[in-house]
Amino acid sequence: MNLVDLKQLEERVREFVAGPGKSFLVKSDPRLTDRVAMNVVASSVFSEEEELERVELLRNYQRALFDAGLAWISGPLELGGGGLPKDADAYVRRELSCHPFPDNTLVRTGSQVLGPSMLAYGSAEIRQEFLPKVHRGDLLVCQLFSEPDAGSDLANIKTRADRAPGGWVISGQKVWSSGAKFADFGVCIARTEPESKRHSGLSAFFLDMHAPGVEVRIIKQMTGGAEFCEVFFTEVFVPDSFLIGAEGSGWAVVLDILMNERSSIGDELLPPRSYIERLAKSLGNGSNEFHRSRVAGLFERYEVGRLLIKRLQSAAEDKGGPGPELALTKLVVTNLGQEMSAVASELFGPRLVADSGDAAAYAWSEFVLGIPGMRIGGGTDEVLKNGVAERILGLPRS
Repeated sequence: MNLVDLKQLEERVREFVAGPGKSFLVKSDPRLTDRVAMNVVASSVFSEEEELERVELLRNYQRALFDAGLAWISGPLELGGGGLPKDADAYVRRELSCHPFPDNTLVRTGSQVLGPSMLAYGSAEIRQEFLPKVHRGDLLVCQLFSEPDAGSDLANIKTRADRAPGGWVISGQKVWSSGAKFADFGVCIARTEPESKRHSGLSAFFLDMHAPGVEVRIIKQMTGGAEFCEVFFTEVFVPDSFLIGAEGSGWAVVLDILMNERSSIGDELLPPRSYIERLAKSLGNGSNEFHRSRVAGLFERYEVGRLLIKRLQSAAEDKGGPGPELALTKLVVTNLGQEMSAVASELFGPRLVADSGDAAAYAWSEFVLGIPGMRIGGGTDEVLKNGVAERILGLPRS
C-alpha cells in the first residue's frame, strides 16, 4: 500500500470513528469485565434476548463500516470493495481494534474466512448477489465442515449431495459449527460421488440456513456458553448456482478456506495481555519464586507470540496470499492460552471452578474450561503440526 492510499485511509478511519462510529462504541459490561473469557458473543452471562441484541448491533455496525468504504478495502470495485491491496484491510482492522467497537467474530467468519474462497470459486450469482451482503453484515455465514465421525479428518465426511433437477439435495449432519444459530447461510462440504474415498468426490455448497429441512441445535458447553451448534439436513435443496467451484473439487475449496482461516488469526485473537496482568496482581507479597517466574514467563511468551504472528502475516502479504506457515499463528494463540490456563490453575487451585466466594479466582473458570476446545477448533494442534512438518519442513508422512 503506497503512502497516498495510507494517508487517505487514515483520514477515512478518523472520520468514521469521530462520526458514524460513535454510536457503536460499546460500554464496558461489568459482567464481562469481571470474567476472564475468550468468547464474548455466546458467553454464558448473556440471555438469549441479549445475544440477539448484540448480533443486531454488530450487523448495524458492519453496515455503517461498509457504507463508509471501510468493510472490504481489498474487494473488487464492481462488488462494492475498495480495490486496494490486502494489507489495507489489515491496517483498517488494527486501527478499529483500538476502539471498543462490537466484537466482529460472526462477521469475520464470512468476510475473512469464507468470503475470499467464495470470491475465488463461487458462481457469478454468489459473487455479485451475496458477497457484498456478506461484507456488509446483511448476511452472516457459518462453516459447515466437521461431522460426528469427521472432526479434523474431513476426508471421512458422510453428508451427501444427490443430483436433482436444477440442483442438489443434501442430507446429513454437521457439528461444532460456530455461530450457526445466528447464520443466514453456510458453506457446506458434502460428498457428491457416493463411492468416492477420502478427499475425492467432495463438493462445496452455499446453503440457505433457513431452507426447509435445515435444523440447528445449540450445544451447551461446560463453560456455560453456547457458541457451537450441530446442524441436521433432511433433503435440503440447493440450486446449481450455489455450487462453489466445480463438482468434485470441494477439497481444493476446503484447503483454501483453511488457509484463509489461519490467515485471519492475528494478534488481536491472542488472549488479552490484561489477563496476564490480572495474574500478576494476584501474586501478592507472599508469592513464591516459582509462581512469579511462571507469570513473568507469560509476559515473555505473549510478546514473542505477538511478534511472530506479525512476522508471519507480513510474509504472507509479501507473497500475495496465505501459506501453510500460517498454521503457526493458531498454535501460538492456543499454546499461550493453554499456558495461561495452567498458571491460573496453579495459582488458584480448586477455587477456579468451585465458587467459594473468591471472585478473583472464580472469574477464570470459563477461560480454563474453554481453552481445551480452542486446541480442537479450526484444526487440532496435531493436524496443524503435521502440516508444518510435511509442507514447511519437508518431513515424510509417518
